[in-house]
Amino acid sequence: MTTNSMAYNRTLFLEDNLPVLRGLDSDSIDLIATDPPFNKGVGAFRGTTKAGQNVEFKDVWHWSQVQDEWLEQLEGEHPNLFNMIRYANSAVGTDEKGSSMGAFICWMAVRVLEMHRVLKDTGSMYLHCDPKASHYLKAMMDAIFGQKNFRNEIVWQYDGPQGPSKGDFATKHDIILRYTKTIQYDANTRALYPIQESELRQKYRQSKDGRWFYDLPKGNYTEESIARLEKEGRVRRTRTGNVRIVYYLHQSSDGTVFREKAIPDVWSDIPSLGQSGLASEKTGWPTQKPLALYKRMIEASSNPGDIVLDPFAGCATTCVAAEQMERKWIGCDLDNEAGQVIVERLQREVNASMAWDKFVNVQHAPPVRTDDGEPAAPELILESPKKNEPKLSKKEAKVKLIEIYGMRCQGCGWVPPYADHLEVDHKKARNKKGKETLRNFGLLCGPCNKRKREKYTTPELQQIRIEEGRMDMEWWEDEGKH
Repeated sequence: MTTNSMAYNRTLFLEDNLPVLRGLDSDSIDLIATDPPFNKGVGAFRGTTKAGQNVEFKDVWHWSQVQDEWLEQLEGEHPNLFNMIRYANSAVGTDEKGSSMGAFICWMAVRVLEMHRVLKDTGSMYLHCDPKASHYLKAMMDAIFGQKNFRNEIVWQYDGPQGPSKGDFATKHDIILRYTKTIQYDANTRALYPIQESELRQKYRQSKDGRWFYDLPKGNYTEESIARLEKEGRVRRTRTGNVRIVYYLHQSSDGTVFREKAIPDVWSDIPSLGQSGLASEKTGWPTQKPLALYKRMIEASSNPGDIVLDPFAGCATTCVAAEQMERKWIGCDLDNEAGQVIVERLQREVNASMAWDKFVNVQHAPPVRTDDGEPAAPELILESPKKNEPKLSKKEAKVKLIEIYGMRCQGCGWVPPYADHLEVDHKKARNKKGKETLRNFGLLCGPCNKRKREKYTTPELQQIRIEEGRMDMEWWEDEGKH
């Protein structure tokens, strides 16, 4: 599959991230690490960058920010996701500032659907949030990625200045949700931890050449594996002739000894920017996170040369971390000041000698896809409906739908030789108040339309066809006889 993403390395899109995500090719991104709005209900976050630029954004969410067709089509094409949004809306309602959890989750959902589409099968996504919305966002991620692809709920525990208490415990952690596209994902979730001198001498032994080690538990080793380990110097034979397998600890040139173990899901070793020692990182961006936090995500779930995407780039922490770790990156943010901030950060924190005017590609228009795949939710790509959207006959709708999606059955993917083989179907049935408008119509071949009727949604029909393996002309002709 050809991809346009390579052409957009080191690119910052100053644009709403939804059209940007829709413009990226499917299966083109290795890692998404992003820090979206938290739905804190804050009227305005304000900050001043080191260059004196003022930045401000709101974190209050109203249903006026949700397009009508998003809800209509989520209900028809992603019913589980729609039900989750409806639950969030009814469970929380609207707060005193008019902010709605349901509106926030809906706004996020149409974007995460596209993030899921652009990820490679080996790709991962880290979604940074806070305890106020993390459980609703996790349910949203389960509906899109599938619960089996949930990997971790990471707790980033930090310290720092504490605001006035109102009788609550101090909130000193964020949540980071880690999901993968499939179970075949890239991961490096182990790290080296230094061992104190007292623990070293109590639990480990030292060989004659000065290396520290411990014996692995007894196991059923074959002769071939013992021979291989013996070549590596990892076999120790006891006086009675028994074989013990040795694990050598890592040692640095200064004599520090490390043990490799899995990184826990509570990250308490990465300080926030409010703590001392990180002043050089601060940009003045009101929601900035430390580089070490995003470098850990990038190191754990990508390799040098991979493409990292941050659809909510802000002050470009993900982009700078990716550059420092020799990854390619794409960022997106609505704030026009973000372009200058990222240039300044890259100059200061990566390499000041590079030609930044050519190095950073700032775009004010979304990319154009070069693959031939369908969007994650093709019906959502339509423009917002006007108040008096005209009714269309099925004949008129077919012409327009073919112009938008091509001559293809949206149930099984079959491309017929003639448009006569395609029928116009109501996505939301008329007896369920479905409208005679373009966004409520879809294209189906005769057998798919007969099979769907009002019994299945389009995604359910697609899954049935995949399971049946009926995806070519032969099955169409066979089923079309009945």
